[in-house]
Amino acid sequence: MTLAIDPFVHVVAAGAIAVVFARAILEKSSDFVVYAATLRDYRLIPESLAPFAAVCLFVAEISVLAALALPETRAAGAIVAMALLALYGLAMALALAAGREEIECGCGGQGQIVSWALVARNAALIAIAALVVAPQASRALSAFDLAQAVCAILVFCLALAIVEKTIESQAAVRRLRAQSFL
Repeated sequence: MTLAIDPFVHVVAAGAIAVVFARAILEKSSDFVVYAATLRDYRLIPESLAPFAAVCLFVAEISVLAALALPETRAAGAIVAMALLALYGLAMALALAAGREEIECGCGGQGQIVSWALVARNAALIAIAALVVAPQASRALSAFDLAQAVCAILVFCLALAIVEKTIESQAAVRRLRAQSFL
């Protein structure tokens, strides 16, 4: 017996992952030089390859977003999204294991400091993307379903913002404790 995921869940999961990648693309494109420098800070590739790797990853993220937009390519987009999220999580885990706890994650935007919480966030995003790849039940979505999906994606965005603010606050507290004279 094969477990089939409701099409509503597929649409919401695809939309949620698309929002994550769209936001990352917008934020990275606003300051691409900083993004390339962040890749260099990880010290996982030769410094001279960081700009090329930044372009390749940026193009891959744009490809994910484009693939998630179309039902025919949605599963492929989700698979590439899972691979990128796993790669980013692995890079953060390797940096943390090497003791480099004060580098930005490279996710885009204000720049969060790498942490195990961000690695866990990526694992959760991989699980969400996996829902897009799962077998889909045969059911037509109504206009009401689509309206609910938009609401669910917006709730996801708010929840993600809360999680990321919490992670950012924990990093700030960690920095303050490290500077403490107690």
